[in-house]
Amino acid sequence: MNEKHQRGGRAYHSVLEPHFDFIRDQRQRRKTWQEIADLLHTEKGIRVTLYAPYHFYRRKLKRAKQPHWENAPNVLESQPARPIVPTNRPESHSAPLPASPAFKRPDYSKFNMDQFT
Repeated sequence: MNEKHQRGGRAYHSVLEPHFDFIRDQRQRRKTWQEIADLLHTEKGIRVTLYAPYHFYRRKLKRAKQPHWENAPNVLESQPARPIVPTNRPESHSAPLPASPAFKRPDYSKFNMDQFT
């Protein structure tokens, strides 16, 4: 299958992948997305809508900022489970709870239930 007939797919499978530098150069020259799409067709032989280079370019820049999950440092391993407290500081103790008042269950035998009927 000829390369110029392949379409779509993920960014690293995109037909625009080899032309990322070309798209970036055109954007630095202040070309519109429609003009870039037209240039891709006339100079590179790739027919795309004006949205294809836009979405490809934005996605590529966004992914370049974020490290790949396999290469990213493991945040859980790099942080201690408990924060390290300096030893020259006295430990803080929580305030004692107030004494709870003694609860006395009401004695239902002393109630006059006739007044409620």
